[in-house]
Amino acid sequence: MDQVLLAWIALILGIPAVAAARRLLGPRGPSLAMAMALTGALGLWLAAAGQPPQEAALRIERPFSVLQTAWVFRLTPFLWSQGLGALLAGFLVGWMWTACPGQGRRWPRVLTLGMLVAATGAVLAADLFTLLMTWAALDAMFLALLLVRRGQAVVDRAALAGLVNGAALLALWAAAWQLWRAGDSLFWSRMGGEAALPLFVLATLIRLDIYPFHVGRPPELADEVDRAALLYILPTAVGLTFWAHRVPMLQGWPGTPWVAGALGLTAVLGGLWAWAEPDPRAGLVEAAWGSAAWWALVALMEPALAPLAAALWPVCFALLFTAPSFHPASPWGLPALAAILTLAGVPLMPGAALFAGLFRAAPAWAWPILLLPHGLLLSALVRGWLRPMEEVLPSERVWRVLYGLGLTLGVAGLIGLGLALRAWREELSPPLRVVLVVGLGLAVGIQMQAHRVHEAARRWARVRPFLTLDWLYAGLTHRISRPAAALQQALEFLGHPAAMWLWALVVGGILLLLWQGSAR
Repeated sequence: MDQVLLAWIALILGIPAVAAARRLLGPRGPSLAMAMALTGALGLWLAAAGQPPQEAALRIERPFSVLQTAWVFRLTPFLWSQGLGALLAGFLVGWMWTACPGQGRRWPRVLTLGMLVAATGAVLAADLFTLLMTWAALDAMFLALLLVRRGQAVVDRAALAGLVNGAALLALWAAAWQLWRAGDSLFWSRMGGEAALPLFVLATLIRLDIYPFHVGRPPELADEVDRAALLYILPTAVGLTFWAHRVPMLQGWPGTPWVAGALGLTAVLGGLWAWAEPDPRAGLVEAAWGSAAWWALVALMEPALAPLAAALWPVCFALLFTAPSFHPASPWGLPALAAILTLAGVPLMPGAALFAGLFRAAPAWAWPILLLPHGLLLSALVRGWLRPMEEVLPSERVWRVLYGLGLTLGVAGLIGLGLALRAWREELSPPLRVVLVVGLGLAVGIQMQAHRVHEAARRWARVRPFLTLDWLYAGLTHRISRPAAALQQALEFLGHPAAMWLWALVVGGILLLLWQGSAR
């Protein structure tokens, strides 16, 4: 567990490094400082591999007496793998930003490091209180990262995200209150009753943006999905991890069929909306949304596969968001292809166990129904991969090499996670091989008719404004967007170079509290 604490400290130390790097190294400096912090944290996290299950409590008792409590984290092989998936996603984004720094703004990179600390902390949370605190921290930085991107549309989306994510936190608080009144433990390992299970399910569905709780996603940033990748990846990855915690309790629960229906509907809508997008790159965002629901459905049908789904999903979509698209004369599209093959369930890739688990658990009459969202989502991913190569690779060889090395390590991490979680423990039976071939054939057939499918999806999408429930949420957005705009102005002030000394003090205080907690 010490290596995990050191990994968090490495990420926190990256915050003042990002603040100072632009002045020292120019526009690429903040991205390079962020990537180096992520590389160090990833190395420390890898050093914690194979450790026996253990717990660590960070007691925050001084200097604020009101916080006399402990944040408790538990490290197990499954949780370590899921945290590694989130860190690998951050690693890929960090090195992509280093190769293509853009404007080199410090504020998004600082918040990204903070989101990674909160996300990995949520993965390792050993009790409900720690999960609440890490979710709240993640939501706060998610909103701040939205608000530093200018534009009224983004402010409105931030207001909606705050509303929806706040509902997830409220559901967790209600679950904690119910458990406390029943005399049950807040620790996952000792939590016995199922009284709070509906609230846990509600919180997870909101965290995964399952329809109709999908309005917290920022589609306004889909045209720059490589820059906003972690906004889409980290909250969903945290939701999948919590789903892996709770899904074994849903076996035999009366509400399970309704949950399965919501997940299946979200997967279908994700595929249709991905095909309705004029820009295939923007369609990847909708496909990611639908694929998360699809893999949550896999975990519901086969709970033993839930840790594998939670670990692989963030790495797959980090590769799809950050790697270049296909070009016949270039190997740069191969990392994204590896992610697509994993999501497709091809036997050579670690996603084969997820594909087989879903169809093995489902009755044979449901197989054609399940193939529909699978084919739509897979073909949408292929459509995004086959788009004209728009990414501008760095002109300097050193940055091209580092970018390629980062993508290669991402693919290696994908394979390594599959090995760690024994993704190849079972072979596909002949019926499942037939289903796999039919699913791949369906995706290829849809892709071959891409123009017709896109036009059909666009015609169908005329009812999308009604289905997206924008008419329902518009009034709520108008009421709470003014405070969001004021918060946006405050964040712009805090992002000014003159205010960076304040963040240095904040980081120093956090490190002091961590040191005091580990010493106790």
